[in-house]
Amino acid sequence: MLYCIQSIIEWEKQMNFQSTFQQLEQPSQTFLSCYAYIGSAGNNYTSHCHSYYEISFIFKGTRYETLNRDKYKVGDNSLIFISPLSVHSLANITEVENLVIQFDHLFIRNSSMLFGNNYVLKPSENQQSMTIHASDCLYHTLVTIRDCCKKRDALINDDESSLQDRLAIDMKISSLCLDVIFYLLDEGKIYVDLKCVAYSNILSINSLISEVIAHPEKTINMQEASRIASMSYSHFGRFFEKITGFKYKYFCNYFRVRHAEELLLTTDKSVSEIAEAIGINTVPYFTRLFKQINGNTPRDYRRKYRA
Repeated sequence: MLYCIQSIIEWEKQMNFQSTFQQLEQPSQTFLSCYAYIGSAGNNYTSHCHSYYEISFIFKGTRYETLNRDKYKVGDNSLIFISPLSVHSLANITEVENLVIQFDHLFIRNSSMLFGNNYVLKPSENQQSMTIHASDCLYHTLVTIRDCCKKRDALINDDESSLQDRLAIDMKISSLCLDVIFYLLDEGKIYVDLKCVAYSNILSINSLISEVIAHPEKTINMQEASRIASMSYSHFGRFFEKITGFKYKYFCNYFRVRHAEELLLTTDKSVSEIAEAIGINTVPYFTRLFKQINGNTPRDYRRKYRA
């Protein structure tokens, strides 16, 4: 099936988007990426976070989604809403047919000037992961977006397609994605946090978080962290906790543990080797830290989730 062949390309495009999105922020951009793909059973995407929003909808399949401190097992017709700088990862249990919508603050801002620069969309309580029934109008909108993505990619690969056709399908996808956001707001699935932080501050701390994620074995102290984030030392600690919900030291340890979880599930490394890989020299300290954040010992976690 053409869609199955294209799914690999879609995944690669999505990953490329995540690595280049921040460099594409020009006033002429719509700040939206939307792709449908099929992920194989056993595929993992490691813990990460970014300064843009993400909506992930699973048409078919089962996976684990880790969102900040919580781990969910999600299946058919599950929608995940991810706010900026939320730590998340995924691990497919089965093959997953997925639609991913990623959009920037300015995608909303360009649609309504009422959306201030210090506003952030967040999932309502107990709505981080939600089931969308096939009878809901939102479900049919998501199906239409998926079909439009397939049509858009067929047009891109068709040398005879016209600019008018490609422009029309892009505009339709943008409009439908706004419909999804509207529905989630209107139904109270997400809300506008009016007392967050400026959008520019979210961007400034994104580079630091990327460094922490890329090098879990490396200790970046508060002094160096404040320099990377271009903030004063005195202001950095309070700001970091406000914007992420974590104290900085806990955030670094939290990410070490998340990386250790991935190694426990995807490799045959011993517990001591995994501890060393995240910059911890003693197994007893690693075990205590892992249990403090995860609730399980490393060996218990591997037994519980690896199957």
